[in-house]
This record gives sequence, structure tokens and C-alpha cells, in this order.
Amino acid sequence: MAGNEIIFKDIELSDSAWIRELFSVPGFNSEDYNFTYQFLWKNTFKSKVARIGDLVLVQYNMGIGRSYLMPVGKADDWQIADLISSLLKEEKKVVFYGVLPSQLEILERHFGGKFTAELFRMGADYIYDAENLKTLRGKKYQSKRNFANGFRKNYNWTFEPITEENVPECLEMNDEWCRRGGCNGDFWKSNEFCATRVALNNIKALGLDGALLRVDGKVVAFTIGEPASSNTLIVHIEKALTEYRGAYQAMSQEFLNHIAQKFEFTLVNREDDSGDENLRKAKLEYHPVEIKEKYLVTIEL
Repeated sequence: MAGNEIIFKDIELSDSAWIRELFSVPGFNSEDYNFTYQFLWKNTFKSKVARIGDLVLVQYNMGIGRSYLMPVGKADDWQIADLISSLLKEEKKVVFYGVLPSQLEILERHFGGKFTAELFRMGADYIYDAENLKTLRGKKYQSKRNFANGFRKNYNWTFEPITEENVPECLEMNDEWCRRGGCNGDFWKSNEFCATRVALNNIKALGLDGALLRVDGKVVAFTIGEPASSNTLIVHIEKALTEYRGAYQAMSQEFLNHIAQKFEFTLVNREDDSGDENLRKAKLEYHPVEIKEKYLVTIEL
């Protein structure tokens, strides 16, 4: 902060430590408050970041206009409210994305009657019981279990962690996924393709875990994730070539059981559905234990 001016900068790998520290608010477990997520999608959202004392503020600059992620960090409600008030002095109207219910309570205490909140369904995180996804046990997972087991039975497959050596093959598969999926004409698919490239090219620097499936030696699926908190694994990327029936289901199950040997977690955050109806259907079919509500908030003086 220089005077009353908030200084924003590009999000860089070197920002990882301090942003992760200020994002680590107990109970949030939201993709928005995850450094990797912000880094992977910074080109899509035209994101910038500022540190104001012990608060972090992310600014989005997409075509719809400037907006923000609610400020968080090691600060009390009054410090958060003061920062929002300083934004309002400059802009008169401020928009926040991904606002959690607990953050709505802060806004109600300090800006009651001055804001509107609209449910932001396309940004809701899907949270799952880890044991259910690892085992696919029980009647409600029968179809997923059948797909995964069918893949294992019908193909000459192998599983391996993603390493610097096999990243180029994953990049090639991502290219193929994009060509087949028609992502040149789809905003979210094309940007997911780009975010996946960023993840693969920075997998070691970001401290991510990844794994892949091969069929007859060819990479046909891969996934990437990391611990989001002491009990939650967040899955950032899931990709499979759809002609390999059951590849998505087998990839998910194999990866989670692989990571469980390194990190004990009880929940899995598989992020949002971006408003895609097919993706929403697929995520609901895995029976989330929580669909983490988020809101689009507009505050006006």
C-alpha cells in the first residue's frame, strides 16, 4: 500500500509461500483460496494480486469488468471491512466472486443493506468422501465401479506417476484432447487446455502430484492434484481420451489410492463445473457430500 493506493502485481511462482500462508483460513477448503488454482487460471481471469498487511487481495480483469476475490488472511473483520471500504472509495461499486457463506456474515455486519448476493452455482466446489471415491463401494457407485473395472479388464494398461520425463507425453495428450473436444470454439475448454499446460510445465515448482494411465504404452489419461488442507485433497486436472471406455473412472480411483499412500485425507475437492451441464451431471453422479455454496456479491455506496 502506497498512501491509499493498493499496488497490484502479476501472480508469480515466487508468490507461492506468502499467498498460501494467507489463504490457509480454517474451514475454507475452496478452490478460489488455493495458490495453484489462481496461478493456473491467471491468464484466463487476467488476475493480479496485492498484499495489504496480513491480507491478500486478488483482482480479476476479465472482459465483464474488474472484480475481486474477497480479501482473506491473518486479520479480523474490521481490517477486512476497512480494505473493502477503501476499494469503495475508489470505485463506488465493487464486485466479489466466490464469496463463502461465512464471508457473507462479515459483509452483513459491516455493509448490511449496501450489498446484493446472488448464488454463484457455476463456481460451487464439489466435495466428496475420499473413502467412497477410493473404493467405489456400494450400489450407488456400481456404474462407476463397472466402468473402472471394465477399463482394467479390456485394455493392456499401466499406471505411473507423472515425472519430468513423461510430462511431454502428457502435453501431447492434452493437445489431442483439445483437438478432439473442439476447444477452439469453447471458452472454458480452450482455457482449461491452457491451464493444464501451465500445470504440467510447472508441476515440480508448484509441488503437485500427478499420475497417468497408458494403454499399449500410449498415455490415455492423467490427473493432477495436491493437499488443500490437513484433511482435503484438491484435484485440479482430470483428462482422458473418451474412446478408452472407463479411463476417467479408473484414473480417478488409481490416483486417489496412490496419493493415499503419501498423504492422509478424508475429503476430495474436485473443483467446480463451470456451468457445463454435462460436467455437472458427471460430478453429481459421484455423490458429493457437499456442494460448497458461493455467491456473487455487489457492494454499492
